Amino acid sequence: MIQKIGRTILSNKSVPFSVRLAAEDAEFIASLSIPGAVTPSDKIRQIISEARLRKETGQNFNEVLKSVQEDIRPSVEYLRDLEREGDIESELLHFFADWLGETQAEFIAGPESENDLVKYEARMMQRAVKLMEYVLRLAITEDAPCFNPNLMANATRRIIELSRLIEARNQKENASV
Repeated sequence: MIQKIGRTILSNKSVPFSVRLAAEDAEFIASLSIPGAVTPSDKIRQIISEARLRKETGQNFNEVLKSVQEDIRPSVEYLRDLEREGDIESELLHFFADWLGETQAEFIAGPESENDLVKYEARMMQRAVKLMEYVLRLAITEDAPCFNPNLMANATRRIIELSRLIEARNQKENASV
């Protein structure tokens, strides 16, 4: 198969490609751990392949989610390493990492068309509600599974106050109807 790129015609066979990198970039590539890629050339080919996949998949939620999860994987692994070292764990941060990946993927995947805007907005609201519900569930117990067990009680006071104000407003509006 031959693809036309600009004015040049390239086949699918390998083409030598030379590039100069700063020393720190070369060290970064050498230290980069990519499954199935050992040499710097393998790693660069994998990086290009991943970039192409991201561009081509575009709106597919599941493909975008895989990509986002891969992007945040090093941060989650680092968090787990620190937790193991300190013999502590934050259920909140692990939930947040999952929620963040799903929410970012939903936002990137976006609405399919103008006709999907209402559904898209509802999906994004559903994600926000999911986060709020989880945070409020953590606040139910005195010892929330967080690094700081008092974090939830302190943080949710404002949410509870806002909820009461919204409920009072809704009751006032319903009484006048």
